Parts: sequence; C-alpha cells; structure tokens
Amino acid sequence: MSSWFSHETTRTYQIPIDHLDYKFIEKCTDVKYLEKILKILRSGEEGLFPELILFCENCIESLAPNSRVLRKEKAVANASDFTTEEWKKINDDLTSWITEMKEDEYKTQYATTEVFKENVENLPPIRSSENHLSLSQNETVKIKQKKKNIPRDYKEWDKFDVEKECSKIEDQENDYSKTSINNNIKLPKAEIDTIGMTTKEKTFAAHREKEKGNEAFVIGDYKEAIAYYSRSISALPTVAAYNNRAQTEIKLQNWHNALQDCEAVLKMEPENIKALMRRSTVYSNLQNFEMAAEGLKKVLHIDPKNAIAKKKLLDIDKNLKESEPISQTQSKGKRIFIEEIEESDEQERNEGEFVNGSGDRKTAVLVGRESTSEPADMGNVQKKFSSRGGAWKPDHKEAQKPRDPSENNVKKGGLEETIREPLQDDKKEINGYLSNCTNGNEIGEGKPKDVESSAAGKSNSTLLPANAAKLKTEGNELFKNGQFGEAMLKYSRAIENVLSSGVQAPEDLSILYSNRAACYLKEGNCADCIQDCNSALELHPHSIKPLLRRAMAYESMERYQQAYVDYKTLLQIDSGIQAANDSVNRITRTLIDLDGPNWREKLPPIPAVPFSAQLHWWHGESFTSESKQKKTANTCRNQLSQTPSDNAEEKFKLFKTQGNEFVKKGKYEEALMKYNECIKLNSQEKTIYTNRALCFLKLLKYEEAKKDCDYVLQIDGSNIKALYRRALAYKGLENYEASIEDLNKVLLIDSSIGEAQKELDEATQLFKLRREFTANNQPKQRKKIEIQEVNEEEEDTETCSSNTAINPCNAKEELGTTMSLNSSEKLTISKPSNAYEFGQIINIVNASKDIAACAELLAMIEPKDLPVLLSNKLEGDIFLIIIQALQSDVFCQNPNLVYQHLFYLSKAERFKVVQTLLGKNEIEQVQQLLASLSNVRDQPFSSNDLENLKKTFEL
Repeated sequence: MSSWFSHETTRTYQIPIDHLDYKFIEKCTDVKYLEKILKILRSGEEGLFPELILFCENCIESLAPNSRVLRKEKAVANASDFTTEEWKKINDDLTSWITEMKEDEYKTQYATTEVFKENVENLPPIRSSENHLSLSQNETVKIKQKKKNIPRDYKEWDKFDVEKECSKIEDQENDYSKTSINNNIKLPKAEIDTIGMTTKEKTFAAHREKEKGNEAFVIGDYKEAIAYYSRSISALPTVAAYNNRAQTEIKLQNWHNALQDCEAVLKMEPENIKALMRRSTVYSNLQNFEMAAEGLKKVLHIDPKNAIAKKKLLDIDKNLKESEPISQTQSKGKRIFIEEIEESDEQERNEGEFVNGSGDRKTAVLVGRESTSEPADMGNVQKKFSSRGGAWKPDHKEAQKPRDPSENNVKKGGLEETIREPLQDDKKEINGYLSNCTNGNEIGEGKPKDVESSAAGKSNSTLLPANAAKLKTEGNELFKNGQFGEAMLKYSRAIENVLSSGVQAPEDLSILYSNRAACYLKEGNCADCIQDCNSALELHPHSIKPLLRRAMAYESMERYQQAYVDYKTLLQIDSGIQAANDSVNRITRTLIDLDGPNWREKLPPIPAVPFSAQLHWWHGESFTSESKQKKTANTCRNQLSQTPSDNAEEKFKLFKTQGNEFVKKGKYEEALMKYNECIKLNSQEKTIYTNRALCFLKLLKYEEAKKDCDYVLQIDGSNIKALYRRALAYKGLENYEASIEDLNKVLLIDSSIGEAQKELDEATQLFKLRREFTANNQPKQRKKIEIQEVNEEEEDTETCSSNTAINPCNAKEELGTTMSLNSSEKLTISKPSNAYEFGQIINIVNASKDIAACAELLAMIEPKDLPVLLSNKLEGDIFLIIIQALQSDVFCQNPNLVYQHLFYLSKAERFKVVQTLLGKNEIEQVQQLLASLSNVRDQPFSSNDLENLKKTFEL
C-alpha cells in the first residue's frame, strides 16, 4: 500500500505525493520545484494544509526572497483603511473635482459666465424652425403599434394601382426638391444687453452672433442675417460685421442702409478695400457714377492689380458715357432679372461647412442695345479644388485685401445667364477655380454681362430663345439643389431648342454644353463629359471651364497624357490657376512612374494658345499702366496721409515695410522716401541706414551711401552689411584700396559670402589695371637691382647662349605686345629660392613686359616647382606673360620643357579662376602654343598627354 502511495503524483506538474512533506521541503534547494509545490498546496487539489503552505513559503523566502510566488494581492482600499480625516479629504477632493468638471462642461456648451447668462425667454428662436405640439401618449402608442411592412399576398397584386403609387412617389420627390424658407419666423432682437459684460465676453458674443448671421446669409435668410449682424455690432462693433451687414443690405437692395454701413467701415479703416468696393456698388445702383468711379480709383491706388476694380471702372466709364442725352428714337431693351449666388465676407472661414451656396443676387441684363450697370458682387472667396471630379475643397481664409480676382462676380452658385466676352469673363471665373463647383457655380461660365453694341449699333452675339433661356434657368436651379440628373435633362432640352430654332448663339450654346458637361462630371459619366467639352470648345475655343472639366474627366479616367495636355493649355491661357499647377505637378509624377524618364516624348502635342486668348492681355491692363504712371509721383504722399495709426512705432514699421516692398520692386526712389520717413521717426535704427545705403548704391549716389555706412560702422564696427555696401560705394568712387580693405574685413567676419569674394577679385583686378595704366603713363620707378651695362655692336648676330641673361637674337620675331628694355641695359635674373622671391621677380618682369626675362626665369626653375612658387598669386596678366615666354626662342628647341611648364601651370592654385576670366586674345595664344607642340616630331610626350592637357585648358 505504501509503495502504491509513493508512486502517486499530483494532477498538476506531476509531482509525487510524498514530496508534499515537511522533510522533503526542508531539504529541497530547487526554488522552481518548491514554487510548483507551493502552487499545488495553495490550489487545494490535494487538501488544505495552512501550516505546510506557510512552511513552504518560508523555505522559498530563505532561498529566493524576490520570488514571484511570494507576492500577494492587495485588496482595494476602502474607507476602513483610512483615518476619518484622510477619508474626508479624499472625499472632498473628488467632490470638488466633479463640480469643476461640470462647470467647465457647462461653460463649453453655453460659453458664458453667470454674469453673461441670458434668460431663456429672451433667447431668440431656433432659426427656420416651427413650434409643434408634442404628441400625446395615445398617438405615440399608435405610432409604435404601426403595422409592419410585410410582403403582399398574390391576390393583393391584382388590386395594385401602379399609376397611383407612381404619382405618390413623384409627389414625394417634388416635395423634397422644393427648398422653402420660413419667412414668418420671429426675428431676434436687434440688440444684446451687454450691461455687466467684460470685454472678453462682448467679443465672444459679437463673434457668435456674426457666425449666426453668416449661416443665415448662406441659405438666403437675409433679414435674419441682418438681425444677427446688428446684434453683433451692438455687442462690439467690428469691421467684419459692418462689412457683412452692408453686403446683406445690398442683397435686399437697401442701398442707403448699405451706404451707412460702408461709411462706418471706412471711418474705422479708411483703406478697407471691401467697403470701398461695396460703396461703389451702392453708388452705381443709385446712379451716382462719379462717386462710384472715385471709390474704385481709391481701390486701384491701394491695390493696382485688382482686376475686378479695373473692370468695374471701365463699366462705370461706359455708363457715364451712355448716361449722356441720347435720341428718343433709340429703342430700349427689356430688363431680365437673373439670380446669382454669392457669399458673405466672414463665410470665407466657414464655407467648407456649407455645401449649397447662399442667397440670390438680382442682376439687370438688357435684351436689346441698352446696357445698364450691374450690381457688384463683393464676396471675396477664392477656392481651390482637387483634380478628381466632385472632390472640391474650399480654402478657409479671410482677407480684407481682395485677391486677383478675389472680388469675383461669379461666386458660389453663380450661373451663366448671358453672353460673355471670352477674355474678361473667363479671367474672373477661373481665378476663383470654378468658384467651387460643389454648389451650383459649377455651371457658371461667366458673370452676367451687358450686351455691348458694335459701331453699327448691333449686338455682338444673339441671346438664347425664350424657351431655351427658361430651360437653362431651371437647370441651374436643379444643379444648385444637387439634382444633377434632372439638370442635365433641362440642359439637353435647351440645347435641342437652340439647335432646332436655328438661332446663331455659339457663345450661349457653348455655355450650355459646358453646363451639361458639369452635370455629367458630377454623375461620374466622364465620357459624355469629354464629348460635351469638345463641343463647347469647338464653339468657343480656349474657353477655360470646358478645358478644365475635360482635364478632370481625363484624369478620372486615368488618361493622364490627355489631362496633362489640357492642364498645360490652361496654364498658357492663365498661369495663375493654382489648381492647374497642382494637377500638372501631380500628373507629372504619375507619368514618370508609368512611362519613365522619356515620358515627354509620348505626350500628344500641346496646342499653342494665341496671345489674344491669354487672360493677362485684357483691356483693363492698359488702364493700370497709365494710372500707375500718373500716380507714381503722389504714391508716398497719399499713403503717408492715409496711415491708419498715429503710433510712431507702428508708423515706423509701416514705412519700413513699404520701403522694403519698393526695393523688391526696383522702385528705389520711392523706397528712399520711405526710409527717410523712418529716420525721422527713429534715427537710432541701424538697419534703416544700411537699407538707405542700398538705395543710394542703386541710384549711383556713392557718396551718400558711404556716409550712411560710416554712421552705422561708428556704432557697430563689425556690421557686415555696412562694410559690404561701403566697399561697393568705394568701388563706385574708384577708391579700390579702401574697397579691398572693407571686403577683406567682410571675409574675415564671414568667409562664406561668395558675393564679397567676387567683388574682392573684381576690385583687385581694377586696382591692378589702374596701377599699370598709371605706371605706363608716368616715368617708371624701378627698384634698385643690379644692372649690367653691355656695349653691343651694331651687328645682326644671332647666337643662342644659355649663359647670357637676355637673348637679343630674333628681335625682329619678338611679339609686338612685349616691351623690351633699352638696348643698352638688361635685367640680371637670379634663381629664386622661395615663393616670395619668385613673386618679386615675376612682378618686375610683368611690369616691364619683358618676355625674354620671363623666359629666362622659367628656364632657371624646375617645372614641378612652378605651382609652389606661384602660390596663390597667379593672375591673368602673369598667366599671359608666361604663355608668351613659352613661345619665345628660349624654349623653341625644348618642346618637352614647354609641355612640363604648361602641365604644372595647370596645377597652380588659382588656375581655374584665371582660366574662366581669359579673354579671346589669351585663349588664341594658348591654342597657338598647344598647336605648335602637336606639330613637333619625335616628341617625348604622347598625343594622349597633349589631348589631356588641352582638356585641362578647356580648349
């Protein structure tokens, strides 16, 4: 029995039962084995032995105090584990934390403090909402117990009325498509009670009300928008709120109210472009064209590149001419009001949250020969879009200064309603990047234009037939509501109507094709979109929107080569289309991945766009250039008088910024005036003096530039800009030594300035040239050297001796450019022992232009020592005299020595610099020397060596 018991093991770990004993545990030293025994004892599978468990734990602790099995779980602390004071403190902390979190949550939800709370009864009602009575409990139960939709029985299908069910579905669709605005809602109070509010609270309240006004403006609730803008102004008057309310008043044609708001903005900011533009719009509609033109001229004075202001000024000038008395026999046209959509100012920030445009704008267009001024659309939203169809992303930006053309008259939801001029209207439209085609403005091809009369009194093109115009308007409305399929059908019927009527309206027909292409693109039907774009371009070549839509369709179909060609054609028409630039960059990377580095060879030919179709050649450009020339003289004075801030520091910064901008544009006279104003305000600023010195340098006023730099260097002797610009001034004053000194100081401070090194080389060369010129025109002052006088016979003896210092032979064949010594004297040349002595001798030889002495000097030294002796003193004139010396008779019998000297001359330190500055004459002399070497027979150097030498000399 005992033997059987001794062989029994545990279920876990298969440990013998007899090992669960005091003696075995006490003797066992295997910690892992003891841990297994302890786990079995704790599990209770062999029974509960508390004392044995404790004994086993003690044994393990003695062997391995850090064993994991000795760790015991600690129960979660509760109130009994703490003292009364500790538990009270913990409880109070938790309670206060919960209270604070609830208060913070309340503040974030209602954004208010207790002083800022509004009574519930005073809160405005929820916009566009109706109060409905709550359903009774019985009605709720009935709704819950509504019969479920179960499959019909076969017998019921016999009673099914198809026409009735179809009519129900059509009624539901019609109800869904109709967008109605409840005009009977109670408008909020026009003022907010701000008593007791802090400035921060007023700012927040004004911003909140303004955002509500923006939302109301977007959906066309203009009266409600005015109420919210008024509440914002009552809390805290801001430029944006007045501007937005003025735009809303323009929508409602409340011209006088809009004028008051514009005047309020201009009192706060006299140069606010939006207010000036909108005031001009009001004056134009009030038939006060002179004041409207004056306001637009102010806009162009502030922003000369504002294309919309240019165009409107041209239109107003035209209206002024047409407002003159005309004959009563002239027929008048009929006014057709066309709706267009635009956005508010502040909607620029939030336009990405709203998908479907804003309210309507009524623009008068004449069906006849009479033209009227059209109300200006002053929204300043510029949008970008992705290249994929329908992936439009608005640009969340707000700017008071309009972008070109930021005051676009075709905005969000803007639709084509009349004939457009090909250049000007496309210019307005495309720089808005299709004006965010997510909304109805995908359709817009240009803003409504007045029908212009030709010299013969006839219109340039024919308007659409009445039926086609009606169908087009219905299609535009459907497109704005997102019903692209129905809009496409309307456009198709309009196209058929125009074609069947026989009316010649290529411009309008092109617009209809373009609009239908937009519908196809929205539905993903890229093939039909491309076909319609082709039709539109046949009727109106180089039209921007059809090109852009066709490019997007090609890209969606992964026909990247055709898309690339269309985008490049667009950029020829207007290089400012950022979306086209982005798409070209993206497609280029794709084409490189697909076709490799030769991808351009596989592209279809890119059509050339005539200059007449390019948007930057529009008629308003001439006006700009003329106005710039007329107003340049008064620019600084006018801008000074219009400086909005009286603070000297702000004026200083403004003048400095304006001066810097003038410098960038190359207008140094205007920049100089700005910097002079800065110095009047703050004469201690060093950068103004260095900037003014730059202007003086550009205007060739070197003495004034030097004085400004001297002033700065008295304060800061290591100012790099002042040193560099004074060096340039010295150079202009032909004080080359002082210029070289300043440039050396600049390079000592910062040796990485490449421009300073170039100027130093140039100044050094000019200094040497002037010194040589002076030396040639004055009696030569030579250093004292040994001169050995030799009496020579008047015989033409031609002997070559290596022991003589100067060889008088072949005097007739010496180069005409050399200047020989008098026949009665010659230089005694000794072999130089270092670079300094060589430099002294070569300078003397170079000053006298003694080629024979130079040849003798080269014959004395080893060719391999030439780079060391020249050091960094190799100059262009020294290089030339060495080449001439190697052509002399001293080396005529030793071509190998000539080759060696040329080879090691190319190793000199400044050889590359001198080589790049060689003139045509010097290059020809080097070519002659190398050509003479190539003609030598039995030459010790190979032809390959000579070719390598020619490559080194870059010949």
